[in-house]
Amino acid sequence: MEEKAKILIVEDERIVAEDIRMCLKKSGYAVADVVASGNAALKKTKALRPDLVLMDIVLQGKMNGVETAERIRTDFDIPIIYLT
Repeated sequence: MEEKAKILIVEDERIVAEDIRMCLKKSGYAVADVVASGNAALKKTKALRPDLVLMDIVLQGKMNGVETAERIRTDFDIPIIYLT
């Protein structure tokens, strides 16, 4: 059986995040988790090692999506797709 790609969703708008999660699951992807802040994204990336991160630009907390994505790319070499 083929393993599904794990995707981490980083989106602070809960309704938007849930819509993305449902669309990905219907398309056959595994959603690793959904988080709303840069710090949570870094922690989940370290713990779950997703194959891809979908990243919103504006996030809860001190770190925005661009700063968070740079840290993820530098520390984990995981591809990022920005959501706006």
